[in-house]
Amino acid sequence: MKHIFYLHGMIIEVQGIHAVSPQFGPYEYTTIVDSLKATGAEVHAEVRTEKTDFNEFGKKISKEIDDLIAKGVSPSDITVIGASKGGMIAMYISDMNINKVNYVLLGSSSDYSRKNFDWNLHGNILGIYEKSDTVAGNSYQYWIDKSTNATSFEQLQINTGLGHGFLYTPHAAWFGPARKWMNQTD
Repeated sequence: MKHIFYLHGMIIEVQGIHAVSPQFGPYEYTTIVDSLKATGAEVHAEVRTEKTDFNEFGKKISKEIDDLIAKGVSPSDITVIGASKGGMIAMYISDMNINKVNYVLLGSSSDYSRKNFDWNLHGNILGIYEKSDTVAGNSYQYWIDKSTNATSFEQLQINTGLGHGFLYTPHAAWFGPARKWMNQTD
């Protein structure tokens, strides 16, 4: 059985699962989680709040990954999909967790992340960034060059014209590649 950890964007922490951005519209959290469940995977999607500690939450998810592997789940059957701040948490997990799990980072490469974190990522990583994203639409090349521990690290630029809002829905431009990425094997 495949396992997906979905780590949502910061707007959900602030507004809850029915969050609406004045710029990008509704964050379709439930639709995204339901779409992930429709793949047949077991989806782990904990809603964070503004009080959630970044580091403690990352450590908690890393431990949950370790626990699944200890129970016999293959690392290749585990995918962490992180959107925006959730992607930054996924990067933190990938830095500390040495297992070869899959990561899909959505709109997570920003000037802020490069200036504030010194991560060397592990696992099989796919970084997806949107050409029109002015929030966190940087290429992942910086992280590719820095992540000497990664088993593989690819990036994909998409061009939906939705800006950072591309990750607010299970848009085919990211969902299709993410699904393909989670189905790779050792």
